[in-house]
Amino acid sequence: MTTNQTLPMDRRTRFVAALITTPAVLAALAVLVIDVWRFQSPNAALLTAPFAYSLADAIAADNVQEAYTFIRAGQDPNELIAVRHPVLTDGRPVLVSPLLWAVATQKRNVLLMLLGHGARMDRAMDRSAGCLADALGDANIASLLRAYEDAVPREGCQARNASAPLLSLIEKAGSAK
Repeated sequence: MTTNQTLPMDRRTRFVAALITTPAVLAALAVLVIDVWRFQSPNAALLTAPFAYSLADAIAADNVQEAYTFIRAGQDPNELIAVRHPVLTDGRPVLVSPLLWAVATQKRNVLLMLLGHGARMDRAMDRSAGCLADALGDANIASLLRAYEDAVPREGCQARNASAPLLSLIEKAGSAK
């Protein structure tokens, strides 16, 4: 007669079982945490960069490749683009050059790409881009822009509205016309 007795697990068997199941449990917890995080912030770019619908979006996202794609597809790097930002423009939509938007959002790599692909400093507001960089505290971009012949020197900068520096620059440039 045989009995159905289960033998108690010895310590070695339990240890091996724990070694096998622990990574699987940890991976499941990691996936759960990531999914909860993505659910709470649906605009979060976890594995890919957010899609840029315009050159302005690509600049704001600091996505040099997307910005270059727009330029390569025929968008003029000197053509005004519509932008809106809660701080820089006080939430108002404004038209600015891509160069000025790259300075305002402090995207140095995009700015370099734009300058390399024909962005010019013809407009008064573009010549004052170094002043905007100063107002935003970005000395690297300011010195880069001041290397251009028509750029406004630091001494020529006017006081800017600290709450909406880009809007202040646009309004000053508009009134100077």
